[in-house]
Amino acid sequence: MGQKLVITGLNKSYGKKDVLKDVNITFEEGKIYSVIGVNGSGKTTFFNCIDGDLVYEGGKVELEDEDGKRRNLKFDDVGLVLDTPTLPDYLTGYEFLYFFAMLHGEDDEKVVASYFDMVQINEEDRHRLIRDYSFGMKNKIQLLCCLVRKPKVILLDEPLSSFDIIVSHQIKEALKKMKGEHIIVMSTHIMQLAQDISDEIVLLRDKKMQLMSDVDIHSSEFEQYIIDELTE
Repeated sequence: MGQKLVITGLNKSYGKKDVLKDVNITFEEGKIYSVIGVNGSGKTTFFNCIDGDLVYEGGKVELEDEDGKRRNLKFDDVGLVLDTPTLPDYLTGYEFLYFFAMLHGEDDEKVVASYFDMVQINEEDRHRLIRDYSFGMKNKIQLLCCLVRKPKVILLDEPLSSFDIIVSHQIKEALKKMKGEHIIVMSTHIMQLAQDISDEIVLLRDKKMQLMSDVDIHSSEFEQYIIDELTE
């Protein structure tokens, strides 16, 4: 058994408006989870509560080890990848990632090169200025920065919504290779992506989260099932 991200009784509100109410859910290492909900349902708020950007009013966010012992989640435990990357335009991809890796104790050119290999950024592109990168390439670098930190929990907020089909495929394959050592949770509004990459799907509606464990997520009827659930 791997580690688990255990969320118990999570409550978050903005003033008098409740966004998350008594959320109870567990995410396991070795799986990719997709969180699906309508716009404004609280997906980004949920992620920001986990990574510490937001203070929540009640509940616990804990990491459970293989022996069942729990502790509060720390900053270093979590890596959040947003849908809009913010990177220094004046550095090459290689310069930035190598510098970032050094800051996190990884001063090895071969290791840095292996990160680029993971998301299929070729030698020429590694040494181009980031300002000349496509949106997809910038997102790859952002994902690599997250991996360099080696967080146990990886949160992906709409990670592939703006990618072309080739880049989307490359990142999906990279995530599948990584999942054995991480707890990966992503939000998406693309149903096909959720079905392609996910081991489990979580529905966020009415301020609560529901693991869709009793539904075949790969069936042709799944999309209509989710639509019916969200519009019920």
